[in-house]
Amino acid sequence: MKYFKTVSFILAVSVCGCIISCSEKDDGTEGSSVGKLTGTAKKKDGTALNNVKIIVDNSIFFNSNITARTNSEGKYSITVPTGSWFAFAQHQVSYNGKQYTIYLKPDKVEGFGREGGVRNFTWELTGEMPSPLAGTFGGLVSFDNFPGDFVENEREINWRFEPLGNLIDGSAGQVITRLSADGDTVQDLPIGKYRISATYQGQALKLRKWNTEDTFQSHLDMDFEPVIDAQCFNCLKLEYRK
Repeated sequence: MKYFKTVSFILAVSVCGCIISCSEKDDGTEGSSVGKLTGTAKKKDGTALNNVKIIVDNSIFFNSNITARTNSEGKYSITVPTGSWFAFAQHQVSYNGKQYTIYLKPDKVEGFGREGGVRNFTWELTGEMPSPLAGTFGGLVSFDNFPGDFVENEREINWRFEPLGNLIDGSAGQVITRLSADGDTVQDLPIGKYRISATYQGQALKLRKWNTEDTFQSHLDMDFEPVIDAQCFNCLKLEYRK
C-alpha cells in the first residue's frame, strides 16, 4: 500500500507552539482603540457567529497568547499588550453528532503590535489557508488500493461526491466531481456528509472505509472525521478495488 500523506490543517502549533489560553474574556465592544484588537466573526452570508474563540498569539514566544470569545452579535474585543502578534479564529461546530474545529479566514493576515487593530473573520468552506496557517479550509479525502488490486493511474480515477443533507455550515451542497492531483488524495471539499463513488476509464470501482473489514460497495455514505489519530484533521479515508 502507498503511504498516506498527512495534510496539516492546523496553524500556529507549528509556528508558535501549542495554543494555551493566558486569559479569556467576552467583550463585545464595537470599534477599535489603541491597544485593542476588535472585529467580528461571521458566516459568508453575514450571519453572526457566537462563541468563536479569538486567539491573539505571540509570534516569538512559545505558549504566549490571549483569547476572547465573540458575543451573540459576533463581536469581540481584546486588550493587546506590548509584543508582536497574529490573530486567529477557532470555531467549534457540532455536526451529525461529531465535534469539529474550524478555522475562520481573517480579512488581514499581517501581524500587529501594541497598537492593536481590526481583524474580521469569515467562515469559508474551501480555499487555501493564509500563512501562517497551513492547508485548506475544506476537508481532505485520502484513498488507497486494496492490496494487489489497483488501477494503473490513480490520478485518472474520477471521484463523485453527492451531498446528503446540508453542509457543516447549514448551507446546501452540490455534487462535486474531482480527479486526484497527486494520486493519493482529493483535497479541499466542503465538510459535509457525502455519498461517494468512483470510476476509472468508465468502470465503477468498489469502495469501503479504510482499515476495516467492511464489504466493498459501489458507493459509500460517509462523514468527515474531526480527527483521525496521527493521520489528519477534518478528513476521511477510504479504500478501493476494481
